[in-house]
Amino acid sequence: MEIEHVLVTGGAGFIGTHLCESLLGRGARVTAVDSLTAGRLPALGQLMQHPHFAFVEHDITAAFDWDAPVTAVMHLASPIGPALVRERPVQTLMAGSAGTVNALEIARRYKARIVLVSSAEVYGEPEVQPQPETYAGNVDPTGPMSGYQEAKRFLEALAMAYRRQYGVNTGIVRPFNVYGPGMLASDKRVVAAFVVAALAGQELVVNGPEATRSLCYVRDFVAGLIAMMDSDVPGPLNIGAEDATAIGDLAQLVVSTVGSGTVRIGPSAPTGGAARCPDITQARELLGWEPTTTTLQQGVEATVTGMRDMTESQAVVTFDVPTAWRTLIPESQVLTCRADCVGMALKWLTDTYPVLAPRLLSPEGKLVPWTNVYIGDDSIRDLDGMATGLRGEVNLTLLPAMAGG
Repeated sequence: MEIEHVLVTGGAGFIGTHLCESLLGRGARVTAVDSLTAGRLPALGQLMQHPHFAFVEHDITAAFDWDAPVTAVMHLASPIGPALVRERPVQTLMAGSAGTVNALEIARRYKARIVLVSSAEVYGEPEVQPQPETYAGNVDPTGPMSGYQEAKRFLEALAMAYRRQYGVNTGIVRPFNVYGPGMLASDKRVVAAFVVAALAGQELVVNGPEATRSLCYVRDFVAGLIAMMDSDVPGPLNIGAEDATAIGDLAQLVVSTVGSGTVRIGPSAPTGGAARCPDITQARELLGWEPTTTTLQQGVEATVTGMRDMTESQAVVTFDVPTAWRTLIPESQVLTCRADCVGMALKWLTDTYPVLAPRLLSPEGKLVPWTNVYIGDDSIRDLDGMATGLRGEVNLTLLPAMAGG
């Protein structure tokens, strides 16, 4: 029997690495495609040791000359997290449009099953609780989250168009707030943000006592993805926890699990903060799937352990001002900081030595994301992801050939 070969776009991300691990565990050959713009998770290095795993660094929104037959495609590639998708709406829309076309064309070429990961964001600010898949949603196409919401809505429409016009075996899933070990420290979604704050002994702010979220542990979500891959169900199907969790209770649970931090209940968010909770009847009936992680506490404990290990193993970075810049500043500076503070170190440089600002900042005053930052011979592609893959003793170098100079 020929071994199955699964192509996973976004395979180096939080969910992607968990999915790749599960697929390898069942005997599949796996190729992960990722641009690494969100950083390099330690889990990717572990996957690279597996004989049936391959990694391709590529932006799925660009033309992709793929010539290896696959039995399935899992399309996860997209910027994630409210902060990031609001900052990069164009890249987010391109992932949902051009990236989805490229993934669908591979599935079409090899007559492969393709599972496309949408989002609960397609429901917008829901007026129905819980949300069944038949609910059309309440989305503002020009709002602050519209780049992500419309990208996912287009992804779904394109998947159904390929199914109807070309006969591609598509399946759509809508995840609800997936969390677990391996989340990025820079992830601003609620579970990761709370764990990072608690580990630092900081205050966890809850926006309103009425705020709730449906929280699905990553192992459960990946099981749903694989069940969808093994089926011919077109979807869309909700994949998530059907019990809503009060954000205040989550904050208290994180603080008690970590053993540090405090909780403050603040005023409600001006937008109301969409409270979404899935109706998972269809997933139960069509896939035989439902969450199996018995308690939120177990999931939070595993998440805290994973993020604590990642935080404690982060490198201390020696930050050298390049020789070419030394004529611009009065004396050489060497900064030592934790890996997750490199962005702040760069900002400190621009505040302390404004003459460097054109070389490190965009005209809008933001750190240049595609800057010439190197660790050894390896370019670090995105400042937001610098915390994710640094281990041991590292020397960080910034070349002077940057935007504005």
